[in-house]
Amino acid sequence: MNRFLIITIIAFALTACVKDNLGDIPTEKEPSSKIHNWDESAAKGRLMVRLAEGVESFDTEGIALNIEPMFPATRSEKLNRWRLVRFDESLDLRTVAEAIALNKGVERVEFDLKMKRISSEALPMPTMRPEPTRSVEMPFDDPELPWQWHYYNNGSVGNYCVAGADINLLNAWKYTAGDRRVIVAVMDGGIMYDHPDLKDNMWVNEAEQNGQLGIDDDMNGYVDDIYGYNFVKDSGKVTADDHGTHVAGTISAVNNNGYAVCGIAGGTGNNDGVRLMSIQIFEGEDGCYQHQIARGYQYAADNGAVLINNSWGYEPDVYISDNQFEQYDSALKNAIDYFESNARLDGVMEGGVAIFAAGNETYPQPCYPGAYHKYVCVTAMSSDYTAAYYTNYGPGCNIAAPGGDANYGTVYCISSTSTSRYGYEYMQGTSMATPHVTGCAALALSYALKQGYTLTPDYLRALIQTSVHDINQYQTGSKQFFDYDSGSYYDMNLAPYAKKLGSGYIDAHLLLMQLDSTPCLYFKTGEAALLSLDEYF
Repeated sequence: MNRFLIITIIAFALTACVKDNLGDIPTEKEPSSKIHNWDESAAKGRLMVRLAEGVESFDTEGIALNIEPMFPATRSEKLNRWRLVRFDESLDLRTVAEAIALNKGVERVEFDLKMKRISSEALPMPTMRPEPTRSVEMPFDDPELPWQWHYYNNGSVGNYCVAGADINLLNAWKYTAGDRRVIVAVMDGGIMYDHPDLKDNMWVNEAEQNGQLGIDDDMNGYVDDIYGYNFVKDSGKVTADDHGTHVAGTISAVNNNGYAVCGIAGGTGNNDGVRLMSIQIFEGEDGCYQHQIARGYQYAADNGAVLINNSWGYEPDVYISDNQFEQYDSALKNAIDYFESNARLDGVMEGGVAIFAAGNETYPQPCYPGAYHKYVCVTAMSSDYTAAYYTNYGPGCNIAAPGGDANYGTVYCISSTSTSRYGYEYMQGTSMATPHVTGCAALALSYALKQGYTLTPDYLRALIQTSVHDINQYQTGSKQFFDYDSGSYYDMNLAPYAKKLGSGYIDAHLLLMQLDSTPCLYFKTGEAALLSLDEYF
């Protein structure tokens, strides 16, 4: 949406007559610079308000307000200043916002918008698929691992697989496959916490698990939050969702358990995978509003998560710059900032890292919040190094990872855990690419624990974005894609994606070697190569 248009709409609306039940509140005035984020879809009867420093509350003559803290008590002075203000849903939102903004103690007023789920539907299971050639021995016994080309691609899964178009995970696993001290929050649909391939790697709030039903046993502000929290329903009962479960499995499905798939940081089968915390912001077609999502970041940080995976975002044209995101979406940004400042991994990193999907609209700009310069924004590549037909691209994109491409066929998509009877299924999307980067980040923190390294969030972000290989060389010519809207095939020109997918495609092994400050030289086997060492020494 165009923000200049929105300002015009607000200005027009505020010159209208006021409903009688608002009393003598003045309305014919210029729109307040304190008010932000108007949209027709905003929640009725509710506003988010940030108070000035030292102000505890406010009142508005003629309107009955129910004012409550937006966040449970936190270490953040800024988050503690936010209030969730409720009132009669029949009242005009913009008029009430103007009345609240007249208070000198009010710093900001924001409308509460609903978030968009980045769609990724499960694909039909293939009736047959080629047997991959096992050119190397698989390190774990999970039966689907040979088909997880996105971890190790030797080109044998099918004609559209090109050797090397993967995250080089088998080499990384020689150094670490995870560590239970690392907790990753998955902000998505709910994780199927009793899934056979996930249950042993779930984060568990033991105080609530062993406590009394209906009681906030650990006094963290959330009742019965055993595996995370369902912010859609304001409930400790996390409900299983295909999308969230698939994303979680890529990060930390249990490895070496003889079942289904492997996770990037899922351990070795010895109770040593990174743990998954479910921050549920989608349930079926229902989703969270901004204030609920903002609470999710605080919850994740305060309960031990150090990384947070975000496979969701706004439409890509809602914000077109970091300045707009900062100006209009302060409540959400304050909450993400809180996570990045207050999450921690004892002995390794003070602060957290948020990783976002770029979006699936084939748009030359990624979705916010992911496009913001402090966050890691992930685009999707196919099994042949080319840009996935759906991926967003352009300024704000930081790194590429395998996301799959259904135009090539189901087996060229991403295989991970699901709520289906198979226990796993195939999906595609930047939603699927993002947990590859999050999983690699979890491996890096696991390796840092093993080696006794300390990091900062900025350093980890820099390591992630430089542990890559060139993807631009493959964005030439064209490839066919199927447009589901028109029902026809088209040629997709790859040239616009060059230098627009991020710094390159991620390499898990290179990420660990960078932690060790070990130079890595990559070249094709079976071919003579002349290598210069100048850039390494």
